[in-house]
Amino acid sequence: MNQLLVIEGIAVRRDNDGRYCLNDLHQAAIISGLNARTKEPAKFLTNTLIGELVQELTVTQNMGIAPVSTIRGGQHQGTYVCKELVYAYAMWISPAFNLKVIRTFDSLTSEGNKHRLCDQVQAGITILESASKLLNLSNSSKLAGFQKLQQFAGIPNIMPSYAIDAPSDAIDGSSRPTKALSYLLKEHAITLTANQVYKQLVKLGIIEQRERQSRSSIGGVKRFWSLTAKGCLYGKNIVSPLNPRETQPHFFESKFSALLKLLETVH
Repeated sequence: MNQLLVIEGIAVRRDNDGRYCLNDLHQAAIISGLNARTKEPAKFLTNTLIGELVQELTVTQNMGIAPVSTIRGGQHQGTYVCKELVYAYAMWISPAFNLKVIRTFDSLTSEGNKHRLCDQVQAGITILESASKLLNLSNSSKLAGFQKLQQFAGIPNIMPSYAIDAPSDAIDGSSRPTKALSYLLKEHAITLTANQVYKQLVKLGIIEQRERQSRSSIGGVKRFWSLTAKGCLYGKNIVSPLNPRETQPHFFESKFSALLKLLETVH
């Protein structure tokens, strides 16, 4: 059984359906110094108004479970109720105890949300770093991913507005303009298609074909091109605008002539 709510050092037990133990709340109320010894859970549940509340919860709230359950005997014996009845019981004891219970619940909810957000952001960072290494993503693509994580986390804009995309052997580290292979082939009046050139670049170890799962593709697999570490001398991998799980190679204009000379060596 889970222990979630802790009041006055008393851990309020929960049953397998998530209901809270009123006996533990009663003990917490006594420890807090309130005159609550005569306010046992059994007396609370025999109150006419509480009986009507239980009936309302049973009939109209569609909770899927009974609002009240009793375990007799054993380590977990006690009366267990849904959250709405926890609030009602706390108010029945005293307004001060009710506020303490509400604030404890609010604190737990807030902390839980913070932990979930931290876990989600950390998972996003891990996935992004792994994808960056696996797919040789460009700096600008990695920056775009981190900017999205930043927006998701709702933190101030601390990331730079742009990143340098330079050939891996660039001495000055300055960005170079890039274009898709099909555009560069057309500009240089080369009649080969991009796929024909890609197949030649595979033989040179500059590019490789990768796969991802896809329900809409034949065989459940979608293939896409990705520059290798060697290929980063001549271009960069950007995230495909069609699918964030794919890369789309772009080539540095300043390096394309050298790339064409390499292609001439392929037979």
